[in-house]
Amino acid sequence: MKQKNRLRVLRAEKRWSQLDVATRAKFKEYRYWRIENGYEIPTDDELDRLARLFEVRASEIFPTLSQVSA
Repeated sequence: MKQKNRLRVLRAEKRWSQLDVATRAKFKEYRYWRIENGYEIPTDDELDRLARLFEVRASEIFPTLSQVSA
């Protein structure tokens, strides 16, 4: 099941490509693509890096993850 997230919206607001985000957050491009498209769930470390990069709380990126862990 695909995991819903706001990465595409956040990335579009910054006018960044997927490669831009992958490079800035130190991801392999394919790994970032799979996370953004909901095929994989980021590790805690990856989620933290994305939250810092986009300057939002992790729960704003993956609201369903925070519901599961709450």
